Amino acid sequence: MAFLVGSPGDLINLVAISSVFSYPMIGGRRAYLSKILSYQSDRDVRGRDGLTITNCIPYSEYKGPIDTLIVLSGENEFTAPSEDVIRWIRNRAPHVRRIVSVCVGAFVLAPTGLLDGKRVTTHWHHAAKLAQQYPRLKVDKDRIFIKDGKIYSTAGVTVGIDMALSIVEEDIGHSAVAAIAHTLVLYIRRPGNEPQFSNLLAQQANVSGTPMRDLPAWVKSHLTQKLDVNTLARVVAMSPRTFARQFEVHFRTTPARWVQSLRVEAACVHLSTGQAPLKAISKATGFRDEQALRRAFVQQLVMTPKEYRERFGVLRFSGSHPIGADHPTVGSTAKSA
Repeated sequence: MAFLVGSPGDLINLVAISSVFSYPMIGGRRAYLSKILSYQSDRDVRGRDGLTITNCIPYSEYKGPIDTLIVLSGENEFTAPSEDVIRWIRNRAPHVRRIVSVCVGAFVLAPTGLLDGKRVTTHWHHAAKLAQQYPRLKVDKDRIFIKDGKIYSTAGVTVGIDMALSIVEEDIGHSAVAAIAHTLVLYIRRPGNEPQFSNLLAQQANVSGTPMRDLPAWVKSHLTQKLDVNTLARVVAMSPRTFARQFEVHFRTTPARWVQSLRVEAACVHLSTGQAPLKAISKATGFRDEQALRRAFVQQLVMTPKEYRERFGVLRFSGSHPIGADHPTVGSTAKSA
């Protein structure tokens, strides 16, 4: 596991992701060994806030194996890296099982050509710039992380944790991931196809300063009610016709689909943080019955509520065993740098 980092680096990404990989154990030993490589000549990596990580290895001096190469950068690093760095990444790529870009690390990987034709993501704030500079990339600004073949990309910051957990799940299994999430007191491990914004936060931002500014929060707290156009129009003091027209302008969807998305989002929280039966969750989130809940999940998340709970539910465990200690499936490659 090798982290390729430049200065000034966004160290929150480095610390958050490396922390996840520090937990899994196999036979009493760490499943992942990590190295921090500087893609400059310095042995220290500076953060944008002045913090410094010392004793890093200049990339050109590292001769060991790399199972997973994780590329990070700072917010100001939008220019292509040196030709030497590009050549080094290209030469390493065929021998690496996974190549990961974190946040604007995509601007470091893109000049190598390894991302050409691949679906990738980055922080939403920089997605348009990435697509403009590198038109051969299929940039998806809405996903929190994406896997396309051996190329992984993530929006960075806290969602880098979600991507790291996804990698651990591939290598070791769901029980290890649930235990890590429990240890780190994570509210929920999000799937990669989840938007970078929650529906509620994004919609509140989109309608700020309009008569609909309080509608998302109101609907979120009244999911069990009948939420048709007439009801929603009354909440914002509009006629149904005016409401329908204004709603489409601000939300870019129909009221019915919008309400369904908020109900699915609420159901996801129930499924991932508790053991309530589907019938109770359906009732608590405003779905007519379990079948309606299931249809909405398949339509929006391409999985059933049961599958969602199995993949992202919290594991109930005693905490007496090391994370991943008894799992037999990780090969020796997961232990290499």
